[in-house]
Amino acid sequence: MRVRAVAICPSDWRLYEDGHAGGVVPDHPIIQGHEFSGDVVAHGPGVDGPPIGARVAVEPSWHCGHCDSCQRGLTHLCRNQVFPSFPQRDGALAEYIACPAYACCVLPEGIPYVHGALAEPLTVGLHALRLAAPRPDEQVIILGAGMVGLSVLMCARAMGLPKIALVEPVQGRRQRAAALGADPAVPTAEDLRAEALEGDVIFECAGEGAAVEQALSLARPSGRVVVVGIPHPERISFEADVPRRRELTIIFSRRSRGELQDALSLMASSKIDLSRLPVREFPLEKTKEALDLTAARPGDALRAVVLP
Repeated sequence: MRVRAVAICPSDWRLYEDGHAGGVVPDHPIIQGHEFSGDVVAHGPGVDGPPIGARVAVEPSWHCGHCDSCQRGLTHLCRNQVFPSFPQRDGALAEYIACPAYACCVLPEGIPYVHGALAEPLTVGLHALRLAAPRPDEQVIILGAGMVGLSVLMCARAMGLPKIALVEPVQGRRQRAAALGADPAVPTAEDLRAEALEGDVIFECAGEGAAVEQALSLARPSGRVVVVGIPHPERISFEADVPRRRELTIIFSRRSRGELQDALSLMASSKIDLSRLPVREFPLEKTKEALDLTAARPGDALRAVVLP
């Protein structure tokens, strides 16, 4: 496919900064980028997929279809999974990339390439919600108003969940969350504790180890804590007395599982409007600047998007 838009995920920046992904070191100068969209320009032999010329978004978790996880329907936990931009597979920050046909979904009419790229983190939020399965009468709390945190918020609103609070220290992002329906949206977990607000389901989307312990402290007895963000560094520790005494359930959410088409349908139906999210666009030759913006986490830009 001809790549048209690539959104920079914080995990791209971490690989760029740390030189490894979860301890896996690239064996070559790797091409990054896994949130992307573009045009189908050629088919491999025997391929039956989106037609040549189709505008597509891509699910980047590529499964084998044969291992025990795949046979159980857990394709996102495939034993032989290939993930573009995770060593050793190159990603989409290039003019072209080859993808499995099954991973490509046609973009609905009127959905721009940039929003097609942002559909991938939207699926991450949708998958996390489906794992936790909050009921309408339950209080949801989201920690972090980056792209994934706001994806959880937007999907929760699209599902009709009325009780959603959010914690985000960056003012611009917090204001964005409030505009999207988070009430209250506060800068610290202490602000929620001061209001005696506890959650039935807490989504940790900040990607920081300390936020997991904060999430546990905000959960009411028998609550669920869903770890969606990837901690940096990738080690989590917390005092066991709170989750033990409250009999909490901790769920780790892994990417997504077949939610891409559903996410695109939500966008096409206007139940989710990604035009409300601020992005900043860069040409391919300024990818370094896009990575720097991702590291800075400004309040007025939720994602840096590269247009090859």
